[in-house]
Amino acid sequence: MKKFVALLLAVLLVSTVVGCGKEPEGEPVGDGDGDDGKVYELKLGHTGAPNHHYQEVLTWFADDVKEKTNGKLIISVFPSDQLGNQMESTEGAMLGTHDMILTSDMVLSNWVPETGILCLPYLFRDNVHLKKFVNSEVAKELDKLIAETGAINLAYWDNGFRHITNSIRPIESPEDLKGIKLRVPEGQVYLDTFSTLGAIPTVISFGELYSALQLKTVDGQENPPAHVITQKFYEVQKYVSRTGHIHSASPLLINRGKFEELPEEYQKILVDSAKEYAIKHIDRVEELEAEQWAEIEEAGMLINDPERAPFEEAVKPVYEKARAQFGDELIDGILDL
Repeated sequence: MKKFVALLLAVLLVSTVVGCGKEPEGEPVGDGDGDDGKVYELKLGHTGAPNHHYQEVLTWFADDVKEKTNGKLIISVFPSDQLGNQMESTEGAMLGTHDMILTSDMVLSNWVPETGILCLPYLFRDNVHLKKFVNSEVAKELDKLIAETGAINLAYWDNGFRHITNSIRPIESPEDLKGIKLRVPEGQVYLDTFSTLGAIPTVISFGELYSALQLKTVDGQENPPAHVITQKFYEVQKYVSRTGHIHSASPLLINRGKFEELPEEYQKILVDSAKEYAIKHIDRVEELEAEQWAEIEEAGMLINDPERAPFEEAVKPVYEKARAQFGDELIDGILDL
């Protein structure tokens, strides 16, 4: 009997020791700060070249998010449409086949027509105006419409003001655009704007643009100076006219499902960081453009600065059409900021 009791006590002692050294089943091991210990990874694509400011500032943003989540939310950034062109990737962010995309307002307008308002010519005065828009009530209204597509807009980033390059003549007035075949991105506001100005707008994908200019398929194009440098358009264009006719906003989209999979703490970090770096992006674009214009001039392009007022007057019919389609509230909301 004594031997049986001693054996029973030994078995109970071993069981207790083993049990104390085991984690409870079904409970993940965290790092003590409230997270679940899981690492979340997202892929973020954009159309800019590796030396474009998109890549630079998105890398800053990704590093910031990683640091603030203690390495638990990792965003890998892919330039040059490596994950698919803007149209594919933007739709992918809605469908869930893509995690994140820094897209453009005119591309997004194919699904959310109201975002085409942001492409209206001479809508934004300067970078101070842009910064007011980023956190405005108008931006929030547009975000609600975007959310209906299956993607969430984290913030409106920057691609700068657009200017016209061509191989025919300097553009000093709207009349100088007559007959010039100008590549434009896919977006109704661009087609309306340049048709109204007398050019022949031609939709060509960004990836095919250099070849189209080289082969004289089109006479010119319009983009911020960063693209003139990074895409080497100065090799196939002679004139650049600083019209500043349209500002390019860059919505930073994430698939709704991917966003909702994240812990609430990480969701907040992602949104707050996106808005913080939207402002930093505007500042960085402005800082870089002084260098870029000098580089464009050194590359041999002839730069001119046309008077803005005649262009603003000429595009009034574009506003009339937009107001008839979308009403006055959103447009005036931005103009009045």
